[in-house]
Amino acid sequence: MNLGSAPGKKGYWEVRPGGGGFRPEGPVPFQPWAKALYDYRTARFTIDSPLVDCKASPGPSFFNAPGFEFVDVPEQKSIFILNIAGPHSWRVIYMDGRPHPKPEDLRPTFLGHSTGRWDGDTLVIDSVGFNEKQWAVGAYPTTDKLHLTERISRPNLKTLIYEATIDDPGAYTKPWSGRFTINEKTASKWIPNGEIFEYICEDADR
Repeated sequence: MNLGSAPGKKGYWEVRPGGGGFRPEGPVPFQPWAKALYDYRTARFTIDSPLVDCKASPGPSFFNAPGFEFVDVPEQKSIFILNIAGPHSWRVIYMDGRPHPKPEDLRPTFLGHSTGRWDGDTLVIDSVGFNEKQWAVGAYPTTDKLHLTERISRPNLKTLIYEATIDDPGAYTKPWSGRFTINEKTASKWIPNGEIFEYICEDADR
């Protein structure tokens, strides 16, 4: 299964502002402090979001405008996900069966440590080791206890289905999930023969 371009082909997933749109599948089981912080962030989202300051974000927030691309490198047993957006960052998904480092050996980072496997035609990504500076799921708070599971599938050339489960006992009373879909009917689309482009993010002083 190839989530990006086939060998010898070009293409990337374009994300329009507001397009795609990660949505919870039900009520979010906030802890009280997390709900209060979510409400505060929502009121000031474009001001406080780390993406505005060119900081990387993992999980659902990684897949934002203008777009992204999957690059499968079998000889390295890794899949790279490249982001065109402000941080112009990339994620490494280790596909060689390695475990996560022991908790005491993890260095919390913006993107965490991600391992992957194929479940049929669905890429399953398991990530831990996040710092508390990133916003993995829009304005929804997370802590360093976050365990993120993502499932990404491509039922046809122009459709991408993304699902994520947020398991963070530091911020929520139980795990919760959400999803987005890109297809021919959404504002965001697969761009055949397209190539990701340079996007410069300026880190503004505050």
